[in-house]
Amino acid sequence: MARVRELSVGVRAQVMLLHQMGHSHRQIASQLDISYGGVYRCISRSKDATVTEYKSRKRSGRPRVTSATTDNSIIIMSKRSPRASSAKIQSQLPPENRPGKRTIRRRLFDSGLKSCRPAKKPLLSKKNIRDRLVFCRKYRNWSADEWENVYFSDESTFTQFYAFSRHVRRPAGKRNDPKYCTSAVKQCAKLMVWGAFSGKSGRGGIWFMPQGETINAAVYKSILEEKLLRFREIHGIEYFQHDGAPCHMAKSVSKWLKDKNFNIIGPWPGSSPDLNPIENLWVQMKRKVAANNPTSLQDLKDIVRKVWIAETPLEYCKTLARSMPRRIADVLAAKGHHTKY
Repeated sequence: MARVRELSVGVRAQVMLLHQMGHSHRQIASQLDISYGGVYRCISRSKDATVTEYKSRKRSGRPRVTSATTDNSIIIMSKRSPRASSAKIQSQLPPENRPGKRTIRRRLFDSGLKSCRPAKKPLLSKKNIRDRLVFCRKYRNWSADEWENVYFSDESTFTQFYAFSRHVRRPAGKRNDPKYCTSAVKQCAKLMVWGAFSGKSGRGGIWFMPQGETINAAVYKSILEEKLLRFREIHGIEYFQHDGAPCHMAKSVSKWLKDKNFNIIGPWPGSSPDLNPIENLWVQMKRKVAANNPTSLQDLKDIVRKVWIAETPLEYCKTLARSMPRRIADVLAAKGHHTKY
């Protein structure tokens, strides 16, 4: 027998009002577009002296398999070992009072402990945490307008094949259908890129690393000479940010920046991508590049250049730069540990 949908409190009130006005059961059912049986049961129930409201009566339902004590034990075990599976928690419960794995998952879900993929964050040493706090305390009073005048820079690697989706919904028996598979390539084309932007003027220069080479102090200095000076001449931005990579901290590079009267933001703390807004820009670019399905190294380079030039608006760069006060406040609130950025 099919399950009958319950009448709402409002419909029950209307049934009783029409009944008191002298309407027949069939007239009420026709007027409210409900079944005759529903009208009959509603009116019959109202004759019960113990019923004072139009709400549904409390039903016993199926008894819970677990007691409150067992529920608390499940929650405590999960909080102590966040990576413990339902099977692991089940094995640690007393055999005489051991619920099923699905029951354990339901109890954890009801308590707000949902199963999630852990966020991937850089490992922070005590020195990293200390340096992050020192940096944030130094710049905690900078306004969003001041951060717009900073030239943020970094390197990033783009690959020909990259899958941002880690999950797929597919019908049963379609696991090997190409539509639901992710391609894996042993040696796909890779491209290292240096780029920079500011909130005041948007994207700046972009530079592509030749294949088979790496960035050293001499190469990095040539990049700055080619891209950074021209950018400053056009927009007049004096503050420059880069991380503590060895080629960035080389004496020749530091001397060149000092001779050119650049004000360096720092000392920049290590393992702190959440403090550099250009990391968000790289992620957005990689999504757009992956959506274009590059077919070769040259195609990859052309798409990266097109996305950088045509799909990196000034408004987005301004938003990223103006997020710095919030990033700094979040690091201080987290006492130097990871933040959502």
